[in-house]
Amino acid sequence: MKKYLMELHQSIFNETAHYFYFSPGRVNLIGEHTDYSGGYVLPISIDLGIYAAISARDDALIYVYSHDFKDLGILNTQKPFFYQKNRSFMNYIEGILWVLENENMQIHQGFNITLFSTLPKSAGLSSSASLEVLILTLLNELCELNLSKLEIVRLTKRVENDYIGVSSGVMDQFVIAFGKKNHAILLDTESLNFNYIPIDLDTYALVLMNTNIARDLVDSAYNTRFKSIEVAKKIFDRPLGKIDYSTLESKKNLLDDEQWKRFKHVVRENKRTLDAKEALIEHNYESLGLLMRASHKSLRDDFEVSCYELDFLVTENMILGALGARMTGAGFGGTMLALYEKKNIPTSFDRLKERYFKRFNLHLDLYIAVSEDGTKSLGGDF
Repeated sequence: MKKYLMELHQSIFNETAHYFYFSPGRVNLIGEHTDYSGGYVLPISIDLGIYAAISARDDALIYVYSHDFKDLGILNTQKPFFYQKNRSFMNYIEGILWVLENENMQIHQGFNITLFSTLPKSAGLSSSASLEVLILTLLNELCELNLSKLEIVRLTKRVENDYIGVSSGVMDQFVIAFGKKNHAILLDTESLNFNYIPIDLDTYALVLMNTNIARDLVDSAYNTRFKSIEVAKKIFDRPLGKIDYSTLESKKNLLDDEQWKRFKHVVRENKRTLDAKEALIEHNYESLGLLMRASHKSLRDDFEVSCYELDFLVTENMILGALGARMTGAGFGGTMLALYEKKNIPTSFDRLKERYFKRFNLHLDLYIAVSEDGTKSLGGDF
């Protein structure tokens, strides 16, 4: 990949790239829509991600070419920084510069940056967080900003919340920055305490199926869900992610039907996430599969963020022999995750692809999730 990146950068900017970086996407095993309530999540960073080749400039400007948005050509950052829908992926890069300005950190060194992504767009695998952490990591190292990983996480989350306008939690940026190969991260999203939990991807496989339904979280029901959970703080005087089920039930008379369903999902999902951690530690992947199935049912019925396409894929994968399956990510489309014992994976998913297209008039893309480290330098000149 580095050789290809170097050649691509040379062809676009007519100069040699001297620095190379990779930033992964993420898959959340379980713990969905719990990260903005101070709850628990259990994600992994994966080998699908965004690569960057960089060369230094003689000025303080940043020019960017994305292979995935080649029709846009070479774009440069433009002040004043404010979110503009027509700025496409550049919003995330300019958001980084905006948040650095707000922290009184100026970038005095410019760069030419070539981006190449293996992450499918709008698939719920955190391409935006991957890009945010990538850009801030390379600026941190190449401009000697001396930010810790945790500071990178906090600042990139601010980009998502305050610049882009998505009321997301901290999970995506955290696992992309802190990811460890062949490990999941059990993260307490309130305290940011975390543990690495080994995951056996030699015996078991995580199959990702992208529904190819385009999503826009800024305009979707995502922010509505966020606001519905914020109400819980006033009722319980603490984050919903730290409430047990008996405490929730004691306040049921104060909740309307919708609040009850939303809150019930978060509280039970937190318990499922802690149980999933134990299942991984005990190497009980059958139990993990059952927890994933229960998670999807709750996301479908109580939190109401699934869709017909995701529900169809969950059902079909269970018929095909998966130990468990669930939507992963924010929902409203995106990606479904299925857990298989490797020896039981179907030799072909072609029939499922055909049925999916016939029913929804959409192509189905499949990936096997491979665990990878968090955002990192791939080295300099070579």
